[in-house]
Amino acid sequence: MESYVIGDTDVIIDFFSGKGVSATLVRDLIQDNRLAITSITVFELYAGITGKRRIQQIDRLISFVPVLSFALTEAAIAAQIYSNLRQSGTLIGNQDMCIAAICIARNFPLLTRNLEYFSRIKNLKLYTGSKS
Repeated sequence: MESYVIGDTDVIIDFFSGKGVSATLVRDLIQDNRLAITSITVFELYAGITGKRRIQQIDRLISFVPVLSFALTEAAIAAQIYSNLRQSGTLIGNQDMCIAAICIARNFPLLTRNLEYFSRIKNLKLYTGSKS
């Protein structure tokens, strides 16, 4: 069985909008039953959304795509990521560190357009869409 690829919030929004290469990658992962998202992404998607159509898109997505939770193991990994990035003076957002921790804990790659931030995180695999 192939492993999941975790979709970051930015590529999920692209998918909802139907725009860009990442929208196609997300669609392909869904069709292959390989897309998962994190509970942090669910928070980011719902935060501040008031449009009925977008809420329905989110509701539908989380009804058939696995949602991976942030728990104790992920919290410890996120804290280590924070410490490493703080020490190097390259901090990123807390939600991004939490999403990365979920990916690392489960050894799943992350599909994101935000390569500048996520490439700073040691042991995080980034998904490029190429078949391996």
